[in-house]
Amino acid sequence: MGSCCSKKTHRQLHNRYHASKAKTPKKLSQSFHSEPNIVILGAGAAGLACAMELKKQGFQHVRILEMSDRIGGRIRTMKFADNYIDVGAQWVNGKHGNVVYQMVKGLNLLDTSSWDAYINVEWIRSNGQMMPRSMLVKLVMVMRRIVRNQNEDLIDCDGTYGEYLVEKFAEALSKPDMKHIDREWAVDFLRTFKKMEGSAVDTDMNAADYGSFRPCQGDGTLNWRDQGYKQFLRVLVDGNEMNEHGLLQGCIDLNSRVLKIDWDRIDGTIHITCENKNQYLADHVVVTASLGVLKKNPRLFFPNLPLAKRKAINFMGFGHVCKIFAEFEEPFWKDDWTGFNAMWCADDLNQPQLEWLSDIYSIQPYAHQPRVLLGWAAGPNTEVIESIDSKLLTLGIMLMLRKFLPKMKVTQPKCVVTSHWSIDPAHMGSYSYPSMLTKSYNTGPDQLAQPVNVLAYEPTTPSYVSLLDIRPITVRPLILFAGEATSSDHYSTVHGAVETGIREARRLAGYYQKDL
Repeated sequence: MGSCCSKKTHRQLHNRYHASKAKTPKKLSQSFHSEPNIVILGAGAAGLACAMELKKQGFQHVRILEMSDRIGGRIRTMKFADNYIDVGAQWVNGKHGNVVYQMVKGLNLLDTSSWDAYINVEWIRSNGQMMPRSMLVKLVMVMRRIVRNQNEDLIDCDGTYGEYLVEKFAEALSKPDMKHIDREWAVDFLRTFKKMEGSAVDTDMNAADYGSFRPCQGDGTLNWRDQGYKQFLRVLVDGNEMNEHGLLQGCIDLNSRVLKIDWDRIDGTIHITCENKNQYLADHVVVTASLGVLKKNPRLFFPNLPLAKRKAINFMGFGHVCKIFAEFEEPFWKDDWTGFNAMWCADDLNQPQLEWLSDIYSIQPYAHQPRVLLGWAAGPNTEVIESIDSKLLTLGIMLMLRKFLPKMKVTQPKCVVTSHWSIDPAHMGSYSYPSMLTKSYNTGPDQLAQPVNVLAYEPTTPSYVSLLDIRPITVRPLILFAGEATSSDHYSTVHGAVETGIREARRLAGYYQKDL
């Protein structure tokens, strides 16, 4: 039953496991054999996966509190133009070892993509010059060789991942067979390549810990055809178009922003207060809120979380990526055009009121949307792009398209919309990454994933205590953490989020010795 049978004293046990300041173990309000109340914060992929696994393990009292008015978290499929678009997660990244792929394989939901973001698109400067194909192939091969061999090198790397790429790229260009490569083109190429790797590559993405990521082998850009990632959510919860919540129908409270989690109570329960005045009492809370939300709400927990947990939240990185969707009355591009990656010339980097444009590094046709172009942006101006006036946004996109595609007859977009992950209070960003502070303070996803434990014992009869003078003590996981930021090898991915939700559900099943 999770009891500790060693002869260690309560104080020794407290020093090792107990997260609260109180020295006395909690006397639980109900028997260990009673059905526990479990509250999950967040109805994203991790929260839904956790709830489904808990249901599978036989837990009856499971409730999800979701801040927004929908489920899915950073999976958001919406109607746009002639079909659907994925404002957030878009692809299934690999097959082998990918729990998302394993859940949907055989259901005929995925389509293999032959699209290659590096080779199959044009690389164009903001003056309209296109990189020669032969040069592009050589530079892409250089970068792929660097990435393929990086795991051994990154272990001893002290700087950012961007610094590592610059160093290795310079080494490759110094070789005799690369002397004919134009250095200005190479510099422009590398600048854009780094943006494609993430918004924090050049600032504080820790190179050594970046190597801990383990990509799933197989096609990395499997797409959901014309239906979007919402298809996976339906599979995950066993739902359908008429019942998006599936088997979790009645278990999810939307528009429930949590203001306070009072967790160091004398009876071992957790009291949750929401902005809508609703209150909940739980035996366990599984926190799947994004790292961005945890960073922005340091007073969410009362009392404060243990120092090790606060270090992980404060020092891990949380990056931004923005998606821009432009709908046109008719496509001005040919059917076989695959888009371009943008290499900004120095003179075009700081245009008055349009400084944010240079953060857009790629524009491409959106699959199964014949009249839609998708732009990708990463950098310091992501929040500006996601909050900008629609008229200025449209003006900027028009200017960019005409600068990079001078030979095309670019038409006025009918509608331009963006993602809002960096300014949405339910997310406050897009994905986690290992920062330089993560390394400096020796913290990261593993530390964030550790539950906050308390020592606890069941209510017993007075005669039992007086005769034996012992109480079976359990190390009780009170607050558990899931979500992509708690995955050390699959962070920033949907499959990483799903894995962690299942992980925490099984942690609770193990505590109650449910059948695994």
